[in-house]
Amino acid sequence: MHFFIFLFTFAGTVIAKTPGPLYQWPLGDRAALVEVLSRGPSMFNNGNQCFEFGKNSDTIPYQAIMIGGTTVPHLSVVLDETESFRNLAISMYVKPIGKPTGTLLQYKSDSAETIRIMFDPYDGLAMISFRDKYDITAGIVMTEHIATADIWTHFVIQRTYKTGRITVYADGKKVVDEDDKFQDEITLPASGVLRIGNTDPPDADGNQQFKGFVSCLQIFTDNVKEDDVKAIQKFCLPDKWSPGSQEYFGPEDKETGTRCEMDPPDSTSNMPLVNQLLTMTHLLNERKWTDIRTRFNWENSQTYNAYFRKSAQNMAPVPETVTIGDVKTVNLKTCARLCLRVNGCTSFAFTSSGNGVRRCILFDVVPLKLEAKHGVNCYTLNSRQRS
Repeated sequence: MHFFIFLFTFAGTVIAKTPGPLYQWPLGDRAALVEVLSRGPSMFNNGNQCFEFGKNSDTIPYQAIMIGGTTVPHLSVVLDETESFRNLAISMYVKPIGKPTGTLLQYKSDSAETIRIMFDPYDGLAMISFRDKYDITAGIVMTEHIATADIWTHFVIQRTYKTGRITVYADGKKVVDEDDKFQDEITLPASGVLRIGNTDPPDADGNQQFKGFVSCLQIFTDNVKEDDVKAIQKFCLPDKWSPGSQEYFGPEDKETGTRCEMDPPDSTSNMPLVNQLLTMTHLLNERKWTDIRTRFNWENSQTYNAYFRKSAQNMAPVPETVTIGDVKTVNLKTCARLCLRVNGCTSFAFTSSGNGVRRCILFDVVPLKLEAKHGVNCYTLNSRQRS
């Protein structure tokens, strides 16, 4: 999904447009790791359910996640596109705790590293590197301006497909504009895991732990022009989102300083009967999950990270399609998490139309026969499952 902002003169002529992100994760207490452009729920490790939040940049009206502590050493999200990236830009807010050190961001496709942003612990320089699908260097630059101790910075890094030129912006100002003579017209893998705060595996290259606050991670596949850099920040605002699901966090734990994900305020956490809603608590509490697996004769999946792509809108599998589960869930994210936890689940259909019933139907195949049905959307697990 792409957004474009159009500006008009009084004569009606288009004078500017701002490309919107392909992906966006707020990384805050309003949505945490929910991908908010309705492309599908992005799943992450089941253990990452409690976060420490802090004051965000003055331009963003929600708190930011802290990484590098004992509860959240890193964050990870899954990308899943069928076509390789050509132009690629990453936008992000970051506030290091003290002098920035370690790996802020690493993107890997299969086992090969594609992008890394890391800080030298001695001189504070940031190194930004790109590698192609064959693990061959496609660009590398150094800069000292994308993060400052204890201060929020909005930065954008970008690699242009046609020229191989790398540009970096910090708080709207261009700080890097280099063509480092590597081969032009190099595509980058578009399916993989993006990790924030450390390498995968952790500390693979020595102490790569980054400590600080992060917010509003965006992925763009259109060139971001210099005049657009400040304008794209408005996509971080909740009124620009169209989330397919939401996250809710309880009050802060005074001892740990964390807030933990919880069910929506109007949901129930009791053991569900046949016609009761299944909530996130039932999936994360192992005792409750064991009871549910026994009731529905499910086995545990060994997949912990995945991306679900919306494969059909206002369409439902025909009634005779064989299912492996048919339940009611409190929201879309719970349905996606359920599919992730049930062994063999490769797709699901979700509906919340009509009388408000949120039906979640699981399949061990991708249904091919569909029929028009308002309010029903189908989602498919990304083809490369990762554990």
